[in-house]
Amino acid sequence: MRVTAHDPEQALPTRTLAELPLDAREERVIDTTARWMGTLGRFQILSGGLLLLLCVSVGVAWTFSSVTAAEVATDTTPPLVTLGEVSNVHMGIAMSLVALFATIILRGGVLFTDAADDLEHHIHSSEKNALHLEDAVSALGRALWLDTFIAFVIAAVLVWLGALA
Repeated sequence: MRVTAHDPEQALPTRTLAELPLDAREERVIDTTARWMGTLGRFQILSGGLLLLLCVSVGVAWTFSSVTAAEVATDTTPPLVTLGEVSNVHMGIAMSLVALFATIILRGGVLFTDAADDLEHHIHSSEKNALHLEDAVSALGRALWLDTFIAFVIAAVLVWLGALA
C-alpha cells in the first residue's frame, strides 16, 4: 500500500487497482462484462473488416469499369446502373474516408477485445497483477473514446443527409 500526500500528518493511504478488494459477486460481474465486451469487440472487428472489404471491392470495380467502359459501351446496350457524373477524384476521396472510418471501427474493436482479455486475465489469475487491470482500463477508455467519435460522425452524416433532403 502506498501513502501519498503533501503533508505527512494528513497522509491518506491510496491503493493501486490490483489492491482493491473484490468479492465473488463483483468478480462475476466483471467477468460477465468482459465476455460481453469481447463479443462486442469481435462484432466491431467483423463490421470494420467487412466495410474495409466493401471499400476495396468498390474501388477495384470502379477502376475496372473506368478502364473497360470505352471498350464495352455501345449504342444498343444501355448501362444497367449509372452513377451520374462522379469524378475519379471524388470517388477516391469518398473511398479514402470510408476506409479511414472502417479502420477506426476496426481499431475500436481491437481495443475492446484487448480490454476484455485483460479483465479476464485479472479475474482468473491466481496472483492479482495491477498491469492487467490498468491495461484493461486504459484500453477500455480508448475504445470508448473511439466509439463516441464514431457515433458523432454517424450523427453528423445523418444530420447532413437530412439537410440535403
